[in-house]
Amino acid sequence: MYPAPSQTVAMTPSPPVHSRPGSNIQLNPYAPKFHNVSQNSNVYQRVVLIHGSAGPPNTQFDATVTVHHHLSEFPPQSYPVSDGYFKALVHLSPGQNDLKFIFYPGTLGGPAVTTDLRLTYTPLLQNAPLHLAILLAKDSDCKFDSPTYKRNQEGNGLDTAVRKMRTMGYLWQAFTGEQMSRNGMGRRTFRLYEEWGPDTLSKHDSSCRTTAKVHIIRSKKTMAEIRDPDVSQQNHNGNRRGDLFGIALDAIRDHGGIFAEAPNNEETHVAVLILDTQWDYKMQLIRGHAALGGGSGNIKLGIFGSHAIFSWPTCLEEVVPCFTDATKSDIREVGNDAGDPGLNFQAANVGIGAFLHEVGHLLGCPHQPSGIMLQGYTTFHRSFVTREVRINRESLRITLPRDECGWHRLDLLRFRCHPMFRLPPEPIVPKIKPALYPVENGAIAISNTGIYLIEIHCDGGCRAHLEYPEGPQKEVFLFDDELRSLMPATYRPVDKPMKLEILGLGQQQLTVEDFSNTVKKAKFEIGHRPVFNSIIANPDTSNGAQDIQVLFRKLKRVRIYHGDAVDGMEFFFDSGSAMFGNRGGSPSDFNLEPGESIVGVHVRTGAWVDAIQIITNLKRSAVYGNFRGGSPCDLIPPLGYYMIGIHGTVDRWLTRLGIVYSGDKLDA
Repeated sequence: MYPAPSQTVAMTPSPPVHSRPGSNIQLNPYAPKFHNVSQNSNVYQRVVLIHGSAGPPNTQFDATVTVHHHLSEFPPQSYPVSDGYFKALVHLSPGQNDLKFIFYPGTLGGPAVTTDLRLTYTPLLQNAPLHLAILLAKDSDCKFDSPTYKRNQEGNGLDTAVRKMRTMGYLWQAFTGEQMSRNGMGRRTFRLYEEWGPDTLSKHDSSCRTTAKVHIIRSKKTMAEIRDPDVSQQNHNGNRRGDLFGIALDAIRDHGGIFAEAPNNEETHVAVLILDTQWDYKMQLIRGHAALGGGSGNIKLGIFGSHAIFSWPTCLEEVVPCFTDATKSDIREVGNDAGDPGLNFQAANVGIGAFLHEVGHLLGCPHQPSGIMLQGYTTFHRSFVTREVRINRESLRITLPRDECGWHRLDLLRFRCHPMFRLPPEPIVPKIKPALYPVENGAIAISNTGIYLIEIHCDGGCRAHLEYPEGPQKEVFLFDDELRSLMPATYRPVDKPMKLEILGLGQQQLTVEDFSNTVKKAKFEIGHRPVFNSIIANPDTSNGAQDIQVLFRKLKRVRIYHGDAVDGMEFFFDSGSAMFGNRGGSPSDFNLEPGESIVGVHVRTGAWVDAIQIITNLKRSAVYGNFRGGSPCDLIPPLGYYMIGIHGTVDRWLTRLGIVYSGDKLDA
């Protein structure tokens, strides 16, 4: 039982009082105050999570705050005030919103007290959205698992699933926006794909509004195929436990329409709920469920089963009751993979929070030391309630921001520089991979668009990082001893491999598996002059590929052999020639004029070298190969160095490519 209140306070009766719109001046000390938003703020999401206080401070009591929305465009919403603290999910309409927060003191006694809040909501329609989708088998009965009493209350059909998924999407959005704001990155979040239609965010109103669309997608697979134990991710004996991701991906591509291949290599982001998930009580297995996130081509995808959606809210009025529902799930009817004691609010945490974890993967986040991208979602409810259900000694009377789960700082840094999170007037940044150039005393990471994060990994985890979110760097000097000094002492010994993840704007990333050894091996000498190989951006995906190198000596012409990839390059000098790769595809010649020299190359690479463009001190060549394939990268030596050759690996075609450079010209 919670401790008794430390004091009892009776409020002196007085007429209702208000604060002025656009003012933070409170005319009554018990009037609602806002902790995470200020008057006249700009926000970029439809539902915003607001923390505040109301009533006497340092007092234990329960009361209510009711939010009246702009011009009554959304039904009033009431939220608990616990010991003077409240959290409210506030609906906004595009443009200026004049809101009223009315504190009802409840058992404290006294009159209601009102505070006005003005916010401006600007939808960021220029940003790519996150799509919400429900996947159905071709013979689906359009039902999801739900205990009998819940089916009688709300149903378990497709319409209910749509309402639940829509509400979940706005919880994700509000949660992420609050996390970004707390970390000093602005009130930014992803937008949901929305359309005009009957809205279900309130159970008291179904007016038409701009609201999140939930796409209904049919698979070519049957319910039996989706529920095959072999494809259930939690079946350790299954031999196709990743197949559901491909099934969902195929269904999205077959659906076409808005999910058709986007122009200009634009990415489509989709969170897919598998409705035909089924709890098998006899096998103790959730069939038709997989928690996976990632991407294939231009489609970034996160998938999750529907086994927990019986516990999700269908509207904003149900959010607090949902996250305080201590009903024990009946495992004869539904699966609850939240562990003991298996209460409904715990099922909601895992169902909503672990699904958000997969959305994190589709947005480019790896697993992290803590937070949503570990298993922090088991306390997801704390972000939306002020009192926690009392189930053990760790349960909290009041859930403050420090007690909530969150996105890890490294996730938020990725979001800060993700195009889906752009705020005006931030531009769209081209996709150019960073490059790493070893030099005499270390290495230089270079990105034309800007490096915003460098992660330092050791023993399987990120142990330290360098961040530049508000001022991405074109060049970052990296020294082995300085990087190791940033990590805890356990990981500093030089015999421990240190991996770097170098992240640039435009969602481009360079991985250096063993920084110290890689930089050391990249250095050699020619005639007592130090020479360096650039670090090759794409991983070696070929088996037994041959390492090759060509140094330039009075180069006259380059012949590129190419088709849908670059097969090879032949270099012609004043005396003789050298082959780099194979003669295949179609040849194209690039001639150098007197006094012209190669200063770098632009390459597109993935599993092989898709295309190459030669950069000289006078001009750029055409792009040879598949100019739409792979990821682009500029390979140009750091200032004060000269490109003197090329290196890489070759199999049936060029698989990897880098440049050779020195502080002196080879021909000098």
